Formats: sequence, C-alpha cells, structure tokens
Amino acid sequence: MSKRILIVESDATLATTLQQSLEARGFSAQTTGDGKGSVELIRRERPDLVVLAVDLSAGQNGYLICGKLKKDDELKTVPIVIIGNPDGFAAHGKLKARADEYVAKPVDANVLIERVGGVIGFPELPASNEVVDESLTLDSLGEEPATDFGEEIAVDTGEEPAVPGEDLDMLDDAFSDMSEPVTGTPEEAVVAPPEETESPSGLEEISALDSLGPDSDDTLDVLGGLDDEPEEKTVVGFMPPADPEPVAAPT
Repeated sequence: MSKRILIVESDATLATTLQQSLEARGFSAQTTGDGKGSVELIRRERPDLVVLAVDLSAGQNGYLICGKLKKDDELKTVPIVIIGNPDGFAAHGKLKARADEYVAKPVDANVLIERVGGVIGFPELPASNEVVDESLTLDSLGEEPATDFGEEIAVDTGEEPAVPGEDLDMLDDAFSDMSEPVTGTPEEAVVAPPEETESPSGLEEISALDSLGPDSDDTLDVLGGLDDEPEEKTVVGFMPPADPEPVAAPT
C-alpha cells in the first residue's frame, strides 16, 4: 500500500510540483492551501506524513500548526516535515513541539523526497516504472531465422538437377565394388624356365681348364676334341716390340 502524504502549502505551483515529485517516487500525495482547516483535514484523513510550509495564507504560521498537532494526543504521532526559511529552524528544533525534519526553501524536490523517505521509508516502485529489456529473451532464441532473402533466380546450366541422395548412392556403389570379391578366371602363374643343367661336356671343359699347365697345348687339344666338329685352334703369345730403325748421323 502506498504511503499517503498531505502537503500544506499556499503556493499552488510549488504544491503541485512537490506532489508530482512524490508521486513519481511512489508516494500518494494530496495538497491543501488552507492552513487553518489543515488540522481537521489531518484528523480526518490520518496521512502517513505532513509536509507543512511555514508561511501560509490568511496569516497562518506553520510553526503554530505544528505545535497544535504535536500537543494533540491523537495526532502527535503523525510525522511532520517543515519547509520554509531556514533562519528559524534552529530555534524551533529546541522546542518540544518540534518537527521531525526541516527542508529549506527554495525546495529541492529530491532533497524533500530523501527526507520524507528517511522518516517513513520509501514505497516500492510501481511495475509500470520498471525498465525491462526485451531485446534478447529466451523465447526469441527459439525463433526460426528469417529465410526471405529476396526473389530466387533460377539459372539454366543445361545439366539435369541432382536428385537428393544421388551423390550418396554413387559413393555407396563405389565402395561396394571395392568390397566385392574378384570373380573370373585367375591369371596363369608365370613359371620361371628351368635352369639349364650342366652338360657332361661342360663339366669336362671346366676340369680340363683346371688342369692347364706347362703342357697347355695338349690340354687345349683335348678341349677341341670334345666337340664333334673340329674347331680352329687359337694360339695366344707375346710379341716383343720391334727395335726402332737407326737414325743416320748428319754429315
């Protein structure tokens, strides 16, 4: 429940300004310019706090009204904030019928709100004054992004459009070919030709070469006689170099 405040001020402009400032802070404010009838109004309305001006119309004085309220057994518990010339604040503060707070004129609305809140507390701000940032919410995260990016233009390339899943089918066929076993006639194994066996004549030739010695001519004759057909015999020897011709001495 909002805290109710009664503003007793003869200046209507100032009273309206203070009323709007208090209401913006969450208080419920009411104004009156009748200082003489303010006591009966307070008795009837029982506000949570009274903002009482010192200088009032029709010769009324805020200090005198404050004294009446503080001496009344029914109204002395109502907090009072006096606004006016600060010259008399010190003297009035020493009396038993003093106010709970004092705010000097010209009144700063923010200062008045702080003094009022310090006496009776601040009400909760209305929900309409709360600032809610709806730029990013959990609901907006689940929304699908906009897909309208303009008119789609089709380009004819002369090729048949790919069927969805066709590429995957081609890949499956390729891998299935690799996994299938190879069928058909196996290639014939290449057999290396058998090594030629050494003929008896070859062995005899090797044994004959091993027995070469001083009578090598006879051995070579033996080698030549192994074949059916006679072969010409080659003689290997050493020829010493020829002596150079003598040069005639000059006459």
